[in-house]
Amino acid sequence: MNTRGITLKHLRVFITVARLGSLTQAAERLFITKSAASMALQDLEQQLGQPLFERHKNRLIINANGDRLRPLADEILQRMESIEATMNSEQLNGLLRIGASNTVGNHLLPAMLGDFLQQYGCDRPELLIRNSAVLEQRLEAFELDIALLEGQVQNAKLVSEPWQTDQMLVIAPPDHPLADNQLHQPGELNHQTWVMREANSGTRQQFYHLLEPALSDWQLAFEINTNEAVINAVAAGLGLGFISHLAVRDAIDAHRVAVVELDHPTLRQLYLVYHRDKYQGPLLKCFAGFCLQWQS
Repeated sequence: MNTRGITLKHLRVFITVARLGSLTQAAERLFITKSAASMALQDLEQQLGQPLFERHKNRLIINANGDRLRPLADEILQRMESIEATMNSEQLNGLLRIGASNTVGNHLLPAMLGDFLQQYGCDRPELLIRNSAVLEQRLEAFELDIALLEGQVQNAKLVSEPWQTDQMLVIAPPDHPLADNQLHQPGELNHQTWVMREANSGTRQQFYHLLEPALSDWQLAFEINTNEAVINAVAAGLGLGFISHLAVRDAIDAHRVAVVELDHPTLRQLYLVYHRDKYQGPLLKCFAGFCLQWQS
């Protein structure tokens, strides 16, 4: 093994191929030819004395060797960006890749990001708004720097820091018998049909955590992957819904749906999540700290 000949170009090609799984796409992203990307990757593997990817047809699938190298390569590249920022006296240079689950991404992130960009002069970040399961995968693959999620993750490679709390609500059509402004026990929600977010969403997981233990009999009417569609389905009388106050407050104000008041709070914790081995440069540290102090 000879690591002295490893260059930043080698590491950039490796990281980009690891993210995209394709030499062609990596070369396009790095503005180099495919042959140059291939030569850089082969040279890196030769110097390390072991392959970093499994070759399968036109795809490159990172192997155990590559998994061990990825956090180290990512840290080296991030540290180089920090050096460039320091020398330019611009502490917040670089690209920040932020993920957010659907409710957070649609209802909290825009205002928070607007405040952050107004306060700090930095490049516009890349944003990805998807369900929690997808974001966990992207964090584990170092394709995101940080994510704002609607629940604590169980992946041992990821770190979750408590961020804000969010009120979860049971909603019904305005004329539903349970929408009577009276306090109800969760058991009174038995024998109801429900319109739910998809199974791997943070909202659905909170239903299982906060409400389902008190229910002995409930039925899934529809499973939908957007909050607005859930609200529309509930308004149309297709079942009860369980959804964040952030997502449904406008529909409540417009009397499209009503709240089924419960006799105990249904609060969920929101989290900042990042890979435990992720190098936190000045920009990432600044953004994480800003998030923890920010109030909507």
